[in-house]
Amino acid sequence: VKAIAPAIMHISTASEMLLGAPIGSDQCVDEVLEAKLQELRRLADRVSLLNAHDALFLLKNCFSIPKLSYTLRTSPCYTHQLQAKYDAIFQSTLESIMNVTLSGDAWEQSTLPVANGGIGVRRATDVALPAYYLSSVTGSHALVIQLLPQALHEVAGINEPIFAAALNEWQSRTGVTSVQQPLPTAQKVWDAPLVKAQEAKVSAAASDQAGKARLTAASAPHSGAFLHARPCASLGTRLDNSSLRIAVALRLGAPVCLPHTCICGAPVDNTGRHGLSCRKSAGRLSRHSAVNELIKRALMSAEIPSRLEPTCTSLVQHNDRRPDGMSLTPWTQGRCLAWDFTCPDTFAPSHLNIAVNGPGVVANEAEEKKRAKYACLTSTFRFVPIAVETLGSLGDEADNFIHDLGRRITTVTGERRATEFLL
Repeated sequence: VKAIAPAIMHISTASEMLLGAPIGSDQCVDEVLEAKLQELRRLADRVSLLNAHDALFLLKNCFSIPKLSYTLRTSPCYTHQLQAKYDAIFQSTLESIMNVTLSGDAWEQSTLPVANGGIGVRRATDVALPAYYLSSVTGSHALVIQLLPQALHEVAGINEPIFAAALNEWQSRTGVTSVQQPLPTAQKVWDAPLVKAQEAKVSAAASDQAGKARLTAASAPHSGAFLHARPCASLGTRLDNSSLRIAVALRLGAPVCLPHTCICGAPVDNTGRHGLSCRKSAGRLSRHSAVNELIKRALMSAEIPSRLEPTCTSLVQHNDRRPDGMSLTPWTQGRCLAWDFTCPDTFAPSHLNIAVNGPGVVANEAEEKKRAKYACLTSTFRFVPIAVETLGSLGDEADNFIHDLGRRITTVTGERRATEFLL
């Protein structure tokens, strides 16, 4: 053959690559993972020069697992030790970007999906098993059987001994004793029980009511919306470095500050939670004003003029009950909108007993109190209490109002992401 075609290259099966995927020996897989590792190191040095929110968004959605997903889907990586090194560099990079210590339970929680209370930065060691040996092998099994001769069917695809070992490992991690038949082909189906087991582990580590309330609120719908937001200064969706650090640390229960004594005389631990409910906190009034201003601008985008702190004659007859704002044109059923915003603290001692009962419970209670306070307005106004907990959980009325307002903005502007921007 060499005499006839001297230019033909002989490639060792140990180093074979197919469409960028290592299909040879374990050493070949290690070489690809090592190259990915070096690439992550270079990216880690560069993203630290960006705004923290920009860097987190890019790292989470572009540079970490997304860069590795093709390799994880096409190669048997879940037993390789280089994945742990990849995760360690990823963890160190996140700590550097957000200026937050991610260790122990905080790191474990951060690697959960946002909907489960994490920040959506998945570990390679968690994703590799459902990515290749479970979803990819089961998804391609029928095609593999068609391509291979009959003699190899008993050791190919899901009949391969190494697949059985991977399935046993998955059952060991999840505690699932029986697997549905036919075997699912979607990675999400295999990944969900692993996420559930990890979430249970994080929940079990919460030793006090504050920790349980934090995890409950973190898994509430929309409480992690800031982690999905595309950071854009012109849209007001980019957080400054300090705001991102505090938001992430509160969500994960990571240290925010050194223990000290507040100006009100109360002790403050390293989580800094006391400042969220302290009556002498400098941020309470500005937070309240900022949200009301945001609602007013959103109403204007929907072509609904409004006024903050209204003093119109129609309110005089209502025992001087003055809401935070009202629309100047009808909102629904010929009645103008009146709203009042409140931000109850999830960690306040008076709320902890109910905060552990479910996400948004504290916000719903605050909305009920607002509704009772402004009951005299309901005959002439469409009154909407808007309660958002300090950890981001929305009350039912607030959730409905934001989605309704988002739909109205979409109708006027054509921007389909209006609700997402509001959240």
